[in-house]
Amino acid sequence: MLGPEPQDLVYQTIESFETEPDLVILSRISDTIKQTEEKRQAKLDRLQQNISALEEQLAEAKAKLESLNHPSDVLKEQLSSLGKSPLDPNENTFQLMNTKSGELDSMKVALAKELTDIETQINQNHMTKMNLTKRKEELVAQKEQALAASVSENHNSSSMKISLFRSLGVHVDSTERADKIVIFDQKKNQTSVLDVDEKYSDYFISNYIWERL
Repeated sequence: MLGPEPQDLVYQTIESFETEPDLVILSRISDTIKQTEEKRQAKLDRLQQNISALEEQLAEAKAKLESLNHPSDVLKEQLSSLGKSPLDPNENTFQLMNTKSGELDSMKVALAKELTDIETQINQNHMTKMNLTKRKEELVAQKEQALAASVSENHNSSSMKISLFRSLGVHVDSTERADKIVIFDQKKNQTSVLDVDEKYSDYFISNYIWERL
């Protein structure tokens, strides 16, 4: 009796295998591959979006840098108003600002020196004024003392009084009738004349002269 056909034996062998677990595993592997591919694609999409955003930022930065390298007319006008030197058309914004900054620093140093010189001159003038004021007060005191001493010591001496008046810069004209005292007031630009008379007291004559010196 002949045995089963080889083909039937093959089918019987295949049917005896447990293929269901393998099919489940293959299905899971397929799902995993699909999910991995989807995640990979999603990540690639996000990366592409980030790259696009970075490219836009880079383009904006380049545009800003380009605008800084080529200063605007408004900026040129503002920089031209600072200092005296003209702008170099070949310099970019940073170079122009550095140039003007250096020029302004030099101007500040020069102004500080000029201010110091002015303050020194003011102090010197103040000291000179104080010295002159003190000297004037001393001369006034000396004149008052000399006038008072002369009047008290020589109240009956006309010649001594005339000599004193002349020493004070008063011009005395002597005539046959009487002596005339001529006083020129520099402040008022006028001349005063007093005829010396015996009826005038020394105090009156002294005050008259002193008020017009």
